[in-house]
Amino acid sequence: MKNQENDKSEAKELRQKAEETLKNRKSIKIVPEVDHLKLIHELQVHQIELEMQNEELVEAREHAEVTMEKYTDLYDFAPSGYVTLSKEGDILDLNFSAGEMLGKNRSQFKNIRFGLYVSHDSLEDFNQLFSKTFLSNQKETSELSLLPRNDKPLYVHIDAIVSKNTNVCLITLIDVTERKKMEVELQKALHQYKELNRYFMDREMRMLDLKKEINELLLKSGCEEEYLI
Repeated sequence: MKNQENDKSEAKELRQKAEETLKNRKSIKIVPEVDHLKLIHELQVHQIELEMQNEELVEAREHAEVTMEKYTDLYDFAPSGYVTLSKEGDILDLNFSAGEMLGKNRSQFKNIRFGLYVSHDSLEDFNQLFSKTFLSNQKETSELSLLPRNDKPLYVHIDAIVSKNTNVCLITLIDVTERKKMEVELQKALHQYKELNRYFMDREMRMLDLKKEINELLLKSGCEEEYLI
């Protein structure tokens, strides 16, 4: 009901603007036929209405084109990878960052199964994530490894959600390879620390046992203990 009232209000406003424009143009000549004059008046008003509507459409189209260009630039050149997948898991669209992560020009990925670029170790996790996303209709997240690029592993954080309007899966890929490398190095350092700690603990235990043996030998020989334990 409100939309109808708004449409009537806009139409009335447009009519008033057209009437004012027509008066300024002073294009109506006085003719004896009143009906003829009225018809000409109506036609001219309608013509001006169409001209105004056309100008508004042109402006709206230009604004939409500028907005689309900005959106395209933001999408194509974003640092994160954006991929659109069909319900079957085929790549429908992707930006430049996603293409670089997968190792090819993005024009080479259309209608190719995304799972082909997931490493064997992470393929099961990706399939579960993909299925769960369509079932839950909520954002699902995981971390996966993609196929090595230039013999180097590539790890990504993935966010996936299903578009309610188009029934496609929208995924975001964030490169976390450097963080993964740090985690691996940290695990190695922690392992080395534990090994060194175990070594020193064993060494201390052996030294303690040795001191006990020396004390026992000293006592047997009638001497006092040398070490306090």
